[in-house]
Amino acid sequence: MQIFVIKRRSLYIALALIVVLLVGLLFWFFTRDKTVSNYSTIKYTYGNLLPEEAKDLIDNNAHVVVLDVRNEEEYNKGHLENASLIPLKELKSHREFLDENHVYLVYCANGKDSQKASKLLGDSGYPRVYSLVGGYQKWPYEITKPVLHND
Repeated sequence: MQIFVIKRRSLYIALALIVVLLVGLLFWFFTRDKTVSNYSTIKYTYGNLLPEEAKDLIDNNAHVVVLDVRNEEEYNKGHLENASLIPLKELKSHREFLDENHVYLVYCANGKDSQKASKLLGDSGYPRVYSLVGGYQKWPYEITKPVLHND
């Protein structure tokens, strides 16, 4: 029967290999790509559109819902065609009435509140939400104005 004798030098080499292996595993663990593959956990799914892009989206997509998040007074002075008024303050409580299958174009006066509204909708699970860059002030196309009656 032969007895396996480990020499001191062999022991040091084996320990060094184990340490290198452990360091390599730790390095891999902390530097690996941690991209989430489950799309249901992704938030902030809104984007920004320039007026030209937004016009193209409206003209070529039957499922676009245009949301005006300004107040009623501003809306009544003029708004994008077929826009629905849901003021930003009321948007959180009206989310349940919005369909996740639609594409939403959100705008306000200058683009700041529409960013907040788009973020709110994106965080709530609406997958296709766009904010109009520059808002109503930068919209160069047709708008709907109320008809004034002269009495």
